[in-house]
Formats: sequence, structure tokens, C-alpha cells
Amino acid sequence: MSADPVISVTSPRRPGRLARQSSTVRDWDVSSERSADRESLPLRFEDVFRRYAPYVGALVLRLIGRPGDVDDVVQDVFIQAHGWLSQLRDPAAVRPWLRRIVVRRTRRWLRKGWVRRRLRELDVSAQIDLIDGGASPEERAEIARVYRTLDQLPRDERLAWVLRFVEGETLESIADLLGCSLSTAQRRLRSAEAKMDVKMGEVR
Repeated sequence: MSADPVISVTSPRRPGRLARQSSTVRDWDVSSERSADRESLPLRFEDVFRRYAPYVGALVLRLIGRPGDVDDVVQDVFIQAHGWLSQLRDPAAVRPWLRRIVVRRTRRWLRKGWVRRRLRELDVSAQIDLIDGGASPEERAEIARVYRTLDQLPRDERLAWVLRFVEGETLESIADLLGCSLSTAQRRLRSAEAKMDVKMGEVR
């Protein structure tokens, strides 16, 4: 496994400026992914879970920004994955298939009213597990500001913004992951950018 680094923020205003360098949930081990690609069918759920749980956990963390809730969402993802794994015909498709499930389950999780209330009540700066201990005070404060601001965005705009500026997904990929048209994905992203621009400016 790779070392645990820091999510660093330089500016949330343009693509690529919020660079995901890492998270306290370890990033996916590329060697394990290649090993999974060589697996023969049928895939065993235990193997898929062992190899991909770190990747799924890291992605969930970056999408919701709440370490305390990651396990619940990850469990939800793998419950759904377990039911459909037997229908997967290409071992190399496991990672993008799981990414799609993660986004859909996270989207459903963010839709719940109690979650929205929880996000407003909790101070993300107190969620120290989101940021590696080696981060500077400035980096920690910046990341906390970003996630506090994300908590104020509509669910789909939040996901579009994180997928683009944290995960580096293309507009086409965002549309696919959110199950919407390209124009809708572009509209959501532009709206999220504008709101982040304004709100981040207000707290600086």
C-alpha cells in the first residue's frame, strides 16, 4: 500500500487546482488493481472486497468529507456490489463499476434529510481523520473551508464539483456517473464553481 498523504488545496476555482494528493484512507494500490485485472471469471466477492475496499473507502471519504460515516456508505456499496457481481463479465471493469456504485450510493446518502442536518451541525475542521497529520495548519484550515462550503451546495452540484476538481473526472465521466446529460452535468458544474467561488471568497 502507498503511504498516507494529504488532500491539498491551492484554489477551488479552476479545474485541477484542487489536487487530490491523498487521504487518510489509503489510495488504491495499483499493483493490486493489475492483479485483479488478471483474475479469471467468476470473480469471488471476498477477493473483490479485499482488493477494492481501500479504493472505495478513499473515494467515499472525498465525496462526503465525513470520516465517521465512511464505513456505513462503504458497507452499502458492497452490499449492492455483492448482488450484482456475478453478472460482471470483465474483471478489468471492476474498478469503474464500483466507482459508479459509489457515486450512486453517496448521492442517495446525501439526499437524506438527517444527513443534511448532520452536515450543517458538525464542524468539518474537527474531522481530523480527513487530513493527514503531516499537513500544515494552513492546509488543514483550507481543506476544512472547502468541505464546509461543499456542505452548503445542492447534492448533485457538490458531487459534480468533487468529481471534477478532486477526482479529476472528465465532464463526460461526470455525466455518466451522475446519470444525467452532458449539458446537465456542465450546468451543475458551472453552478457549483460559481457558488464555491463566492462562498470561499466570503470566508477568506
